[in-house]
Amino acid sequence: MEADVVVIGGGPAGYVAAIRLSQLHKKTVLVEKDNLGGECLNYGCIPSKALIAVADLYWKAGKLEKFGIKFQGLSMELKQTQEWKRKVVTKLRDGIAYLLKGNGVQAVKGFAELKSPKEVVVRMEGSDATIKTESVLWAVGADDAGLPTMPYDGKRILRPKDLLDLETVPKSMLVVGGGAIGLELGTAFAKLGTKVSVVEIMDQLLPGISKDVVTLVHRNLKRFGIEAYTNSYVSAYRHGEGHVSADVVRNGETLTIDAECVLVAVGKKAPYQNGKLAELGVELDKKGFVLVDSSMKTSVDSVFAAGDVTGPPFLAHRASKQGLIAAETMAGRKTSLKFPPVPLALFTDPEVAIAGMSEEEARVSGIDTSVGKFPFTALGRASASGDTEGFVKVVADKSSGKVLGVQIVGHGATDLIGEAALAISMGITVEDLDNVIHPHPTFSEAIGEAASAVNKKAIHILNV
Repeated sequence: MEADVVVIGGGPAGYVAAIRLSQLHKKTVLVEKDNLGGECLNYGCIPSKALIAVADLYWKAGKLEKFGIKFQGLSMELKQTQEWKRKVVTKLRDGIAYLLKGNGVQAVKGFAELKSPKEVVVRMEGSDATIKTESVLWAVGADDAGLPTMPYDGKRILRPKDLLDLETVPKSMLVVGGGAIGLELGTAFAKLGTKVSVVEIMDQLLPGISKDVVTLVHRNLKRFGIEAYTNSYVSAYRHGEGHVSADVVRNGETLTIDAECVLVAVGKKAPYQNGKLAELGVELDKKGFVLVDSSMKTSVDSVFAAGDVTGPPFLAHRASKQGLIAAETMAGRKTSLKFPPVPLALFTDPEVAIAGMSEEEARVSGIDTSVGKFPFTALGRASASGDTEGFVKVVADKSSGKVLGVQIVGHGATDLIGEAALAISMGITVEDLDNVIHPHPTFSEAIGEAASAVNKKAIHILNV
């Protein structure tokens, strides 16, 4: 078999690149060993957000008396929720298959290895196939990092994907890792009635995010009955009758936490398959991730890489953009390869969304900043819907007025951040952002007000 391009991996980087390559008239073969859509669609982004949405509805349904809404006999069947979630995933996965076929991409299910920089061996059930190609896109994702001292067993010690397939709500759960995944899933299960404890080795939850944002999220965890321990780690654990006992060390003292199950969510590591690339001359970083240039080309001319194989941040939208850049380059297109700011969207409660630089990052870079902050408590739409927790913060370059970053915490933050990403990508100033007419009453008004606040021009809060 021959092809112009072989894409290895059918996740957000791979399938998007394959479609674009075919649109650019390249004979493209996509090889995926598991399900189309990769981890994001099948085991991460989509199923987790489906569960989070259901948990949020369930939680809110029990708290609606202040609006004059009362329920009797409110209950939830997680097994039925899982059936609905699987239908959602299947529909989206079928949609990818439809798009690949409609764009002329040949999709092959099998395990692919590079025999040489221009030769791919695909191991399928009962047979092997060799594909000769002009170039290869390596997009196989990354693996769960896990903890050597607490190995996954799929029963009590769980990966995120294991937790997302549970059909009964556990009575208690220990979450090891206070990052995005740990807090998203921990909060969802707390809303469903699970007693959740979170252990984070760093000095704050959501490491790397501004403290005023994290403070609001951390405070809300208590509302859901979640106990969070920072500067802490699990030193040992033991299996008991129907539970796990974990020794948690915090500030030199040890406490024991008993839980029905343990979610280990401590990040990702480079896939073991990257080792084969190194044998072919592809340069890897110290952690085993593939090094690429701005066009997604590796140190071997015919081999490109995109997505989680290139290292953090491990975000589906970043992977897709990398895949599109790789596709354009592999097809010989002369396009701008400037990578835009990658927005971060966390489905915690309240939601967190970030684009560009924080005040702290700007300070480290030696940039003098001006900051405007607008609270949701002063927003008419937020008051009308009872979602007054949160704020929008705009960080600007003091000398030029250009928007450097936007941080949003609160209801709908993950949907609002797109405007901020556009503003930063286009290099606009806070005056430009202030001049945008935002519809009333909406949450998006907070972005305009925060931009106004940078120059002490906000109307609906006092400028101090």
